[in-house]
Amino acid sequence: AENGSSTSLQELQCLFPPNNKRIGFGTAGLRSSMSPGPLGMNDLVVIQTAQGLANYLIRSSKDKYSTHSTAVVGYDHRENSAFSLSSKQFAMYTKLVFESKGISCTLLDGYVATPILAFAVGNIGASVGIMVTASHNPKQDNGYKVYWEDGCQIRPPIDAEIASAIVELKNLKPWMDYGRQLRTFEKAATGGGQGECYGLSNPEQTEMIEDAYYQAIRDSSLVVERDVVSDCQPPLFAYTAMHGVGLPYAKRSFETFGLPAFLPVPSQQHPDANFTTVPFPNPEEKGALDEAMSFAEQNGCDIVLANDPDADRLGVAEFNKVDGKWTVFTGDQIGSLLGHWLWETIGKKSEQPVAMCASTVSSKILSAMGQTEGFLFEETLTGFKWIGSRALSLQNEGYRVLLGYEEAIGFSCGGIIPDKDGISALGVIATMAHSFYANGKTLATHLQEMYLLYGEFCSNNGYFRCDDPAIVKKIMEQMRNGGKYFDRVGTYEVDSVRDLGSPGYDSQAVDKKPTLPTSSSSPMITFRFKNGCVAQFRASGTEPKFKYYIELRGQPGESRDEVNKRLNTMVTVILEELLHPSENGLITPSCL
Repeated sequence: AENGSSTSLQELQCLFPPNNKRIGFGTAGLRSSMSPGPLGMNDLVVIQTAQGLANYLIRSSKDKYSTHSTAVVGYDHRENSAFSLSSKQFAMYTKLVFESKGISCTLLDGYVATPILAFAVGNIGASVGIMVTASHNPKQDNGYKVYWEDGCQIRPPIDAEIASAIVELKNLKPWMDYGRQLRTFEKAATGGGQGECYGLSNPEQTEMIEDAYYQAIRDSSLVVERDVVSDCQPPLFAYTAMHGVGLPYAKRSFETFGLPAFLPVPSQQHPDANFTTVPFPNPEEKGALDEAMSFAEQNGCDIVLANDPDADRLGVAEFNKVDGKWTVFTGDQIGSLLGHWLWETIGKKSEQPVAMCASTVSSKILSAMGQTEGFLFEETLTGFKWIGSRALSLQNEGYRVLLGYEEAIGFSCGGIIPDKDGISALGVIATMAHSFYANGKTLATHLQEMYLLYGEFCSNNGYFRCDDPAIVKKIMEQMRNGGKYFDRVGTYEVDSVRDLGSPGYDSQAVDKKPTLPTSSSSPMITFRFKNGCVAQFRASGTEPKFKYYIELRGQPGESRDEVNKRLNTMVTVILEELLHPSENGLITPSCL
């Protein structure tokens, strides 16, 4: 830039914008690329965030408890060697910041899965938990995920209050030379027994927390006796950690559930910050499971189980050895299988009333199941901070909450933690598969039996790329139609409309007010059609995407192919009539 390079100057302006813009403290914390400047994940930004969080914690503790605050921190394997940035380093700086303010901080030793950190918060009675991870994002990204004392992701108003604390001037300047302090610990760390973080982490307590997590699974009734006396061949499993931290946790999950060992996919089993074989390490992404499925076929495996890199999500695929085709299950299908299994194995025998939760954009099949079987189903806003917090509330009301899930392959089984947990869900799915196979069924055939019981639920979910927030606002206003919400979209009659923008509206409610929280910054509009279709629209909180979720429940006796055909016809009309993609400059994923 000093030599007049316009490209270098542009790069610098992107990293250090003249308007002083900085990374937003949004959904549960921070997430951005590992890079210099106020918009990136780097040492200074993490230190500023930790300082703001520490001061906020001290203030809130004085107001609420007048007792000593504690914290627990975990990290994954992400790093950017070009800038000497890593999850491990961010976690160590966080511990140094907290302890400089007298906040006792447990730094978990070595790479840990996100569910272990979430469990640790409640297990050791911490006031706050921080997991340094970007979950399933591409390799250049990192994140800083914050959990509150209940083990659930932070939510309003706490998130906004922490965001305000971070940008207070006293928290933007480092309180001390943390780099020098860290180097002092590094030089002093000689010999063994000090863990992975120069003596800052606690290997013994980490082991105790992990032991307690697996004991909680045993105590939860999730572990059920398998039918091992059968003439049918049991399923064989292939497992991929997607270059993440999941392998040792998945192995121990299988042991805890009393299951035979799986085959790990060799090319993806160990932590790899470059994500060499899968640039988008999200089991939902098209092609993400290709390597695992190829390995499974070569080794005679029936089912692929896939954790994302921090092991809080779970993907499932099943091979049909008759026709040689794979079924990659959607999050809704996995959630449906889990819900039915947990009801059959635990819920029917429960002395407490049973409840299950799902985000409002997830399938309505759990609702239909609850109506038929007699358990409570509640929907929440999108995101596990809402699912988890509602599950905790229901527990306090005396319910046994067996499942919380979101369509983005996030599942919380048996109330182990109020957050998505791909480790325990993996064991439940594998146990379920063993039971089905022992009775001559597969996951896919059992799912079809469920559709016969509760109806076919077909969905068409997707998104348009939209870089201009003003366009999103315009589309939302078009759908509101000046407050006179459409009673018809094309030839399809609308039964009711719910608008979770501010001030909110629900035509089904007596007072016309929605029961779910409303938000002017992240609105969602739902159209319920008279033919059973539900169409929902919202903008992503973390990406330039305008998302849609459209589901149609089939009529009795109607085949899945027939329902899908009707749905796809409806989707074309709904998207054109309500979003006007061409007029609003929306970009389809295939054009990106």
